[in-house]
Amino acid sequence: MSKLALCRSKRLIASKRKSAAARYGALILTSIFLVACKSDIDVPGDQANDRLSITNSDSLLNSRVTSTSTPVIIEDDTGYIPPGVTTKANVASSVSLRLISEIAAPIVEGETVQATSVSMDGGDKAMVSYNMAGAPRLGAVDYITKLTESNPRLRSSVSFNDSDINAVATDGSYIYVAVATGSLAFPFPAVLERIKLKNDKFVLEDANRIALTSFAATSVVRTSNEVYATSGNTGSVFAFTKSKLDPLGEFPLHDARWVAWDKDGKRVVVLQGTPGQISIFEEDEFPGGSMQLLNTFSFPGADIPESKSTVDVAGGKAFIAAGAQGVQVVCLDDGQIVGSVPVPDAASLGLDPGDVVTNAVSVDKDLMFISNGGAGVYVARGANEFKDTDCTEQQQITVLGKLRFDDFQSVNHVEFENDHLIIAAGLSGVKVVRVD
Repeated sequence: MSKLALCRSKRLIASKRKSAAARYGALILTSIFLVACKSDIDVPGDQANDRLSITNSDSLLNSRVTSTSTPVIIEDDTGYIPPGVTTKANVASSVSLRLISEIAAPIVEGETVQATSVSMDGGDKAMVSYNMAGAPRLGAVDYITKLTESNPRLRSSVSFNDSDINAVATDGSYIYVAVATGSLAFPFPAVLERIKLKNDKFVLEDANRIALTSFAATSVVRTSNEVYATSGNTGSVFAFTKSKLDPLGEFPLHDARWVAWDKDGKRVVVLQGTPGQISIFEEDEFPGGSMQLLNTFSFPGADIPESKSTVDVAGGKAFIAAGAQGVQVVCLDDGQIVGSVPVPDAASLGLDPGDVVTNAVSVDKDLMFISNGGAGVYVARGANEFKDTDCTEQQQITVLGKLRFDDFQSVNHVEFENDHLIIAAGLSGVKVVRVD
């Protein structure tokens, strides 16, 4: 081959290689572009309709979050030491708490709403509900993720311009909220509402509302297959399918304040007030559109009208926030009261006794966190893990003291799970505490 022909051949090969490289490079850029576009499409943006406003913008959400790493001191309250307990300080020193995040309460229609309840999903996510103290009816729900990392993230928020949101639950695909609505589209203010989650963001599609009875939906919980909700002093406990909120069963109850799931015992527990009572139902059973009532047991407390009371379940026992009677621990099998924790002494704290009531309690492992309204959050410890103790003997519970925070106004709810304590601190918003 001549030198001229050889050069032409080399130029032709080089040209083909460049063309192939260009095509390959274009293919890569196209793939990257498509992936980026797909990612943008899959992450919902801010959305709104005539009553809901969803914020998914990271910059707007992050402006409400303050990351920190501040030790939380347990202040001793000697009035809490049970007879015969002399080692409380040593027990307290083995519990370490650190405030890792604070989330400011959202503003809805120009008004700051107050944090009312917390629901955790068993992993590293939590939901917080908000309502308005007094008129008008306004509410919100925050979705918090990455609790197990150093900086929890406010991932999405939805506000309601016509409804108080009193409680929230989730199954990972939807949130279910207990509502007191001002909408005239319903015969009663009590409503159960569902909002969809898509890639950890709220979206408007597939939202749904179901009418309940009474003046307010007071609580909601999801089980393996259903969603259960309660409604006020002339209401009921209701059961619905998770998929479409189709009604399954209803049972009328006086002053139904809170519903909890006894997963191990396959029971649904409803706390009632005025007078204090728990009603226990068999999960997943709806004879004739009703519910299978197993037992009812009374307990002291929960006798303040229109007051909040919650119940948590562990080891076949109901841990009840009983208002002026503190925490009452009731065996779900026979109704025995197998433990209690009194409210703090209001006079020693310089508070009105009406402001010092136990409105929420949450247990996990051997720790108990108690919301005492204006007195703040207290921590107690069991002699053993609560899920491992039974009803054959009295619970040995030592109150370690009060958690010291700088800016508390009042505490409406606490939820403790997976070594994280989430505090619904009213107008002060939300505090996330890591517990070691």
